Parts: sequence; structure tokens; C-alpha cells
Amino acid sequence: MHILFICTGNTCRSPLAEALLREKSKHHGLDIEVRSAGVSALTGASISSHSAQILHDKGINTQGMNATSLHEDLVLWADLILTMTMTHKGYVIQQYHGAADKTMTLKEYVEDQSHLAKLREEHAKMAAELQSKLALNKEISEEEKVKWWELDASLAKLDISDPFGGSLSLYQQTAAELDRLLDMLIHKLKNQSS
Repeated sequence: MHILFICTGNTCRSPLAEALLREKSKHHGLDIEVRSAGVSALTGASISSHSAQILHDKGINTQGMNATSLHEDLVLWADLILTMTMTHKGYVIQQYHGAADKTMTLKEYVEDQSHLAKLREEHAKMAAELQSKLALNKEISEEEKVKWWELDASLAKLDISDPFGGSLSLYQQTAAELDRLLDMLIHKLKNQSS
């Protein structure tokens, strides 16, 4: 299986996910190839020093790990594209129409699908209702505004925060979140291959 992780610059989150999953898959005997790219990456740029430090502390060699800009060959190579945010997911689907069925956020892919589907459906329904009200020059109630904000916040929880420019501690928090999600991914992949 070919898995492609996507973030913005391919210097923080996605290279962490790539390297960590590569190590975890070896440990669990899974036949997985892993790559990463960024929607706004400068190809050849080094990964962030904090990401490199975290991987080094885990005994993972970062030599040769450089940023790669997302391109069609990578999209075609991938069996599964896992993004760090809903915005990245939207970008991939918009730019590479054939990738829609294989592109999800990492959190979407590993977490409870029925709950997420219900949440997205409720969000879309409310968006249509609010747009109708606005088109008819009807006022949106405070209760509706609060509900919309709560739904929006729930969907935002599908994003993995970007530590770019932050402290080592912030990078460690992101790496810990990725580590937990990648353990869930390994579990899911092992169950699929059984």
C-alpha cells in the first residue's frame, strides 16, 4: 500500500507522519510505502529543525528528508492520501479530481466514520438553511449562530494543528498527537489486511 501524507510546507507535520509511520509499519510487519508532500512546499527545503530533533530523539535518521511539492505523479502513486487539515483535503480534491475517493484527513480516516458522516451531514444541512435565510433577508437567530459555531468547531477538530514557527514543546505536542493517530492507523490497516 502507498500512503501519502499532505500538509502545507512539508517541513513539519507531514514529514513527521511519514517518518513515524514508516518506523511503525516496519515494527508491525506491514508492507507500506510512505511519502509526504506539501500543497505550498518549496521542493528541496529542509524539514524544520524541531521536527528533525523529534525524529532524531526517536532514533530516526532524517538525512535526505527534504520538502516536496505536491504533484500529479505523487497523487497517482498513492493508494491513500491523508491530509493534516480539511483545507488540505479540499485542495487535493479540487486540484486532482480523481483523488476524491482516496483522500481524507488523517483524523477522518482513523476515527469513527458514522459519527463524522452524521456531523458533516448536519453541517451541510445547516449551511443550506442559513444560506436560504440570508437569501430571503431573514435574520439568523443567536441560537442558530451558536449551533453553527459549534458544528464548525467540531469539524475543525479534524485538523492537526500546525506547529510551524513554534517552540520545540509545540512540535512535541503535534508529534504526540500524530503518534496516537498513527497507532490507530496501524491498527486499522492491520485489521484490513486480516
